[in-house]
Amino acid sequence: MRAKAWAQPNIALIKYWGKSDTERNLPAVGSISITLDELFTTMEIELVDGAAQDSLLVNGDEAPKMLPRVSRCIDRVLGRDRHKAVVTSECNFPIAAGLASSASAFAATVVAAAAAGRKDIDTDGLASLAGAASGSAARSWYAGFAELQNDQDDISVRSLRQPGDWPLKVVVAVTT
Repeated sequence: MRAKAWAQPNIALIKYWGKSDTERNLPAVGSISITLDELFTTMEIELVDGAAQDSLLVNGDEAPKMLPRVSRCIDRVLGRDRHKAVVTSECNFPIAAGLASSASAFAATVVAAAAAGRKDIDTDGLASLAGAASGSAARSWYAGFAELQNDQDDISVRSLRQPGDWPLKVVVAVTT
């Protein structure tokens, strides 16, 4: 079983600080972000019967340091008794540079894992799973401006404005 999904990073304009539940990675307060529409991460997950362990390629290179976090995310979606996963990630912007690559990666991971495992999980459920891996991941499914709220015992996310509603642009310049 194989599935591929993509998501865009988002940058917090009003950022949450602190956690109300560190184990579940729930924010203490809400946040508002802008989704970067020209940047994206794709995650392809293939579940392999009989594989000894998960594997992860990021932009063509093995990524053993990132693998445990990705494996835990897939476990949250499919359970620990799942088939091992071959995960291939491609990102068209710098990773670990403050551009929310983990948000886009985990938003795409939960969608791809659910599809590969043939799990029918609604958007709120996917948002909760993604947020447990990366607090801002749930905002990456919403174009334009999104709000993430602490909703009692979980998170909720909603679109505030579409990309064209507010004339704000984010410029990302990669230099050497």
